[in-house]
Amino acid sequence: MKLGSLYGVGIGPGDPRYLTFRAAEVLRGADVIFTVISANAADSTSRSVVESLSPRGEIRQLVFSMSRDAAVRQAQVEENAAAILTELRAGRNCAFATLGDAMTYSTFGYVLRIIRQQHPELDVEIVPGITSFATFAAKARTVLVENGQQLRIVPSFRADMAESIQFPAGSTTVLLKTYRSRKALLERLSREEDVEILYGEHLSMPDECILKDLPSIAERPETYLSLMLVKKK
Repeated sequence: MKLGSLYGVGIGPGDPRYLTFRAAEVLRGADVIFTVISANAADSTSRSVVESLSPRGEIRQLVFSMSRDAAVRQAQVEENAAAILTELRAGRNCAFATLGDAMTYSTFGYVLRIIRQQHPELDVEIVPGITSFATFAAKARTVLVENGQQLRIVPSFRADMAESIQFPAGSTTVLLKTYRSRKALLERLSREEDVEILYGEHLSMPDECILKDLPSIAERPETYLSLMLVKKK
């Protein structure tokens, strides 16, 4: 039987209105749509976005481990890749719906690598999506970068990076996944001069929050879907 096609679909920040026309078209037409949830989450934002489209295909939820143990995370990725491969080998067209962009810090990249190793001939289409930091700049009405400024992305800030991390002049630094080590980051930023600091969480969702002052940011509870932006003059 001929292999099905695989679509990696970036669905943006979580509001279905931020889907591209192509993303909606693919998600409505796929035979199986895989959505993502972390092991400790109560619900899946990606699933809610897909469900809003009333797709004709079956929606399947994949659990991705957030364990600090790399072996545990890899085992979960391999299990999820195997689930997708089963459907593709049955001739079904499969879509993998992921928040933000499918090729930017996305779980899709891990499963894609495994799937293509086993079937390099597989028909794959990547549908780009709006990233969290592009959404943040738009929501905060703040220019992300311009002219010769540098854009720097730190995918997972850790407390032990607080003293070593640099914020070069003329740069914008986006810090993802700071929620567990935010106290150390805020302490460092309180000593930084000539910076504009923005904090955002649940962007484009009903409980969206954007803050600019450090004391208010420090009071926010830990939230996975959050990020910070530091602009150095």
